[in-house]
Amino acid sequence: MEKLSPQQLATLHNHLIQTGSTDALIEELLDHLACEVEHYLWLGLPFESALSNVLEQANIKAVRHLRETYQIELAMTDEQLEQASLDDIVFEFRNKAYGAYDLRRAYPINLRNAFIMTLSLFMMIMAMMDRLGHKQWSYVSLGGAVWLLGLCGVTFAVVSWYLQHIRQQQLYMR
Repeated sequence: MEKLSPQQLATLHNHLIQTGSTDALIEELLDHLACEVEHYLWLGLPFESALSNVLEQANIKAVRHLRETYQIELAMTDEQLEQASLDDIVFEFRNKAYGAYDLRRAYPINLRNAFIMTLSLFMMIMAMMDRLGHKQWSYVSLGGAVWLLGLCGVTFAVVSWYLQHIRQQQLYMR
């Protein structure tokens, strides 16, 4: 797919400024309009025709409506800002549906699960190596207890990941 040149992007940017876009909204709209123009270019239209088609749709009335909707839907009130997490503040004027917001919110849980899984697998490997070195296996020995502790850790991490995955699927269904 053909990408827009910096001059073509500047043309779109100037149009958005002329239609009264705000700083918070201009990046989102510029990205959207650039994708639309690139789509028309991919269909075989020259840049001028693609630009005129997109600009017909992005007139002053449409941009004003988007700005008002954007500010109502995405901007936080003062009460919400006081209770917001850092992720909520970072994504205040961004589209949260792309997935980056969900990834950032799930990061601490994923990091915890990865740490538990790594430590547990290490414990299981060390217990197995100890027991193979002694040519015997017993769950009542220290190696057996370490093996069982590692197995519990792996089970906890896998179940935690599965439950988080189910919760995310339920959120997407809504």
